[in-house]
Amino acid sequence: MNEVVAPVIGRFFRKLFGGSAPAPQPEHERHTYVAMAVETHALANAVAADEVEDRFYRMLLGVPASAEPAMSATEQVAARRVRDAFGAERFDVSTLPRLPSVVPQLMRSLRSDDTNSRMLAEQISRDTVLVGEIIRVANSAYFRTTRPVTGLPQAITLLGQNGLRRVVMQLVMRPILRTDTDATSRAAGDRLWDHAERCARTCVFLSRPAADPFEAFLAGLVSQTGAQTILIELDAAGLAHENLSRPFIAAIGQQIERLSLHAARHWQFPSRVVQALAERADPADAGARTPLGRALLASSRVAMLDVLVEQGLADPESVLLATPAQGFSQDRLQAARDDLRTAAPAEA
Repeated sequence: MNEVVAPVIGRFFRKLFGGSAPAPQPEHERHTYVAMAVETHALANAVAADEVEDRFYRMLLGVPASAEPAMSATEQVAARRVRDAFGAERFDVSTLPRLPSVVPQLMRSLRSDDTNSRMLAEQISRDTVLVGEIIRVANSAYFRTTRPVTGLPQAITLLGQNGLRRVVMQLVMRPILRTDTDATSRAAGDRLWDHAERCARTCVFLSRPAADPFEAFLAGLVSQTGAQTILIELDAAGLAHENLSRPFIAAIGQQIERLSLHAARHWQFPSRVVQALAERADPADAGARTPLGRALLASSRVAMLDVLVEQGLADPESVLLATPAQGFSQDRLQAARDDLRTAAPAEA
């Protein structure tokens, strides 16, 4: 019997029978008790989604936990200000980060079956930073090449289209999520990038086999695109370091999701990616319509929890609590957590 499970079952019997040794159990009953003990252990370490999100956004803002059940008058004004600035369908697109000009053309080429490696190399060669990043990844330990990769065509062939698309989008999104405005924004940007990479990997894992792997990766990578813009707005309002209520934190998280959706639409990302982001940003829908929407909703929270664990803000054995609305079993969410901790780096 598993060494961890056995003491749990022993305590269960002692409590039930007053300390006397239990009679031998039929084999099928022993398996039942083991399953009960494992499930109880899993639920004891499960954290509800709203708690995960509250802790994550407080980490970004650098504010302590709060049990305040209602927004203050100041918070109501700030929430309205953020909603009016970024929550509507019509807003100032200049507030959104700009994608490098090479990206839309490159993304169209990568989606086309008629594009060959020579054409891709010609497009990518216009951006020297992108060339260097692609060659660096091709030479990483993940690919275990016998000879160093020195040329762009060789790197493109080695990575393949999916690998190339991932490298391109990671290079593009990293500076959007990571800023150097001040120490607080740098720390928040680092955590946002940690989340983006993990959310992308987990979204691929949870959406299999129903969704396109690259679209799942892209949905996870851009899921917090709106965060830095809204964090800057909160700082300007003088609320970035206040003791903030839970409803206010939840409202800010929702606005980040909506602004991320606006960004994906503005950048003309694939329709299924936009749809998944729209489902996540709609509280009434909760990402329940499409497989990619469900995967994104759960993946974002799994990634948040993993970042919290890494920062010492959650128990290492924590797992996202499964609910019917998320559409994944507790076992599946635990498998996603475990895969995230053992997966190869997304850049590979």
